[in-house]
Amino acid sequence: MKIPENLERDFIGYGNNPPKVEWPNKAKIAVQLVVNFEEGAENSVLKGDKMPEQIGDFPPMDLPLRDLGLESVFEYGSRVGIWRMLDLFDREGIKVTFYACGEALEANSLAAKEIVKRGHEICSHGYRWYDHFRWNEEQSREDIRKAVEAITRLTGSRPVGWYCREPGMQVRRLLVEEGGFIYDSDVYNDEIPYYVKVEGKDHLIVPYTSDCNDFHYLTGKFNTSESFFQYLKDSFDVLYSEGAKNPKMMSIGTHTRISSKPGRIVALERFIKHAKSFPNVWFARRDEIAKWWLKNYPPDAG
Repeated sequence: MKIPENLERDFIGYGNNPPKVEWPNKAKIAVQLVVNFEEGAENSVLKGDKMPEQIGDFPPMDLPLRDLGLESVFEYGSRVGIWRMLDLFDREGIKVTFYACGEALEANSLAAKEIVKRGHEICSHGYRWYDHFRWNEEQSREDIRKAVEAITRLTGSRPVGWYCREPGMQVRRLLVEEGGFIYDSDVYNDEIPYYVKVEGKDHLIVPYTSDCNDFHYLTGKFNTSESFFQYLKDSFDVLYSEGAKNPKMMSIGTHTRISSKPGRIVALERFIKHAKSFPNVWFARRDEIAKWWLKNYPPDAG
């Protein structure tokens, strides 16, 4: 089977000749904080899924029954967690990107409106928090359509970015076909944006992170807020130092049901204060980074 051009593997990238990056106001680093808002869009037998959600605080249930414990953990993120995180961002005066599922926003329309009211970006996280590789092309196309419709209806503006749980081979082509997305973040392979060809068109990639991610509280990599903070601090310090020569971006992944817990929010707050203590740091939304890159490093610039 011929591999779609946008999914051909590239082990070289920019190599030893990356573009000379200049962020706004001569920033040495672009710090990009993501909040995943998935609550209400996860797998559920109530919605006809064969099994309940398998990824969470408890061992996965191996029966096609409701997992009431894990359901309540997800509810916490929407009922309590999102407000604690929004208040933290307000106190610190930073704007972030929410990877939000359309179905999660429908479950909490008040939060949907509040996210954009407070100046944050909503990047489409699909309509369902689901593995797109399990879907055929028409199912993925319909999920993209429903996500755009829900986010636009609930917030008043359409999403321009995309990130899904596990992309299928057809997803990026369908995003370009849809026509309203300026970037996607379905990769973890670089520290600055880059372009790929999709159906002969240039499409911008703004890479995400798998390591600076609070999901690892669930895998055991981060056992305490101290360990998560230390990893974020170390990552920032290295990238900031390198930024004196060529600035990069630092992506951070969080979740409303994970980092919002009282014993974990302190790690996020400590990191934000640490990064803000340095000059020339740009806290940016993903759409701001994408628009900056498109304007200053267009694909035809060589």
